[in-house]
Amino acid sequence: MYGWSRAGRASQRYTAQIQRCTHQIQRYTTQAPRAVRGMADRIGVAEHKHQHILTHARTTATRYGYTPIHTPVIEYSSIFERTLGTNSDVVGKELYKFLDSSNAWMTLRPEGTASVARAIITNKLEHAMPQRLFYSESMFRHERPQRGRQRQFEQFGVELVGVAHPAADVECVQLGWDFLCALKVPGQLVLHINTLGDQESRSAYREALAQYFGQHRDKLSDDSQRRLDTNPLRILDSKHESDLHITACAPAYSDYLTPASRAHFAFVTNGLHALNIPYTVNPRLVRGLDYYQHTVWEVECVSSELGRSQATVLAGGRYDGLTSMLGGSRKLPGVGWASGIERLALVMPDEHVPVPEPPVPVLIIPDQPVETTDRSLTTDRPSREVKPDVYAYAMRVARDIRKFRSACVVHNSSDSTKHQPLGKQLASVLARQPTPTHVVIVGSHEMELNRVIVRDTIAQTQHEISIDNLGQALN
Repeated sequence: MYGWSRAGRASQRYTAQIQRCTHQIQRYTTQAPRAVRGMADRIGVAEHKHQHILTHARTTATRYGYTPIHTPVIEYSSIFERTLGTNSDVVGKELYKFLDSSNAWMTLRPEGTASVARAIITNKLEHAMPQRLFYSESMFRHERPQRGRQRQFEQFGVELVGVAHPAADVECVQLGWDFLCALKVPGQLVLHINTLGDQESRSAYREALAQYFGQHRDKLSDDSQRRLDTNPLRILDSKHESDLHITACAPAYSDYLTPASRAHFAFVTNGLHALNIPYTVNPRLVRGLDYYQHTVWEVECVSSELGRSQATVLAGGRYDGLTSMLGGSRKLPGVGWASGIERLALVMPDEHVPVPEPPVPVLIIPDQPVETTDRSLTTDRPSREVKPDVYAYAMRVARDIRKFRSACVVHNSSDSTKHQPLGKQLASVLARQPTPTHVVIVGSHEMELNRVIVRDTIAQTQHEISIDNLGQALN
């Protein structure tokens, strides 16, 4: 009897789960489609702003001799697990990871550096050093969406691979600083730098931190207690209230640096000073990925649009030996940074973004039922047809305009057989923002004479001209 009751309850739970799933399927199939949580569309001004930022980034990187690289959005999961560290937050909590039909674990790319390192090995570039590369790619991390932090986000990044000298660190910091300054980001930019030293320095400091934080384990947050066993350096990056007063008294990294690490960092700071790039040495700055060593840095933008927790708009560091972690034949030095485009877009006012000039519209005068000389723009006549040869003439005019101007469109009717009166077409065009500076008008009369009407929407004047003079009239 007891067994039957237990089986019955299990059956009821299973039935309830099926009903809930069925209800969700019905709800999603009947509702209007929506974007996936944490993933947004970009349209209009938002996309113009995005492209404006990327244009400045590409221009700056190109001036430094960097060339573009594109890597697949999906990589084998081992690419990121071996380089980012299995104990990092990215690998432990945030990967979009799945098993494909061939039973291989795949991951949507969470960051760009590991993919670039893999591409260098795959394309046999390990002996063609140095490589100066930049990318603009979508990244994916399954974390709680919030302002300035989405599950799908785009990063612009640069990687300088094959140069161990600290001058490469200075070059990358300078490139990122020049990019942000050229962008004229509103708000104060603050550059924080630190050194994680070489592997010997890191090991000694890690042991000292483990001993120190171990004495305060019970007072640490849950995340920091987990990090104490996996990566004590990450505790320094904690923003949890219970951790702040403990990390404030933690041992200083500078006490555990080897002479070589001190010399490396001194060259970087001297180089930034020589370039008049203001910086602050932040001994608590660590990067959350295992492959970083020596110089690390972040640029914060002090702005009310971002807040303190999302203020970092660019971050980078040195990652010597990343290619060997992926199985490459050489332990190549490397340094680079990445910047989140969405965060930069948040702090940039819409009015600071140049909007492309609107296309010149070509309006077609529909044929009239009777011959008339009245070609007024304000007369509201019933919809009429447009002959195919007039449409062809309008498209030819538009083709010629595109030779003189960047964009032109033929104003088409939503009805496949009828065409709006000219007055309604013009009203529709002038109601758009931004308003085009010129409107070109054609009809049967203009086609016969090989002419067009050009209307200046600013001066509110119009002239009939030969199609041969169209380019001069629009400039």
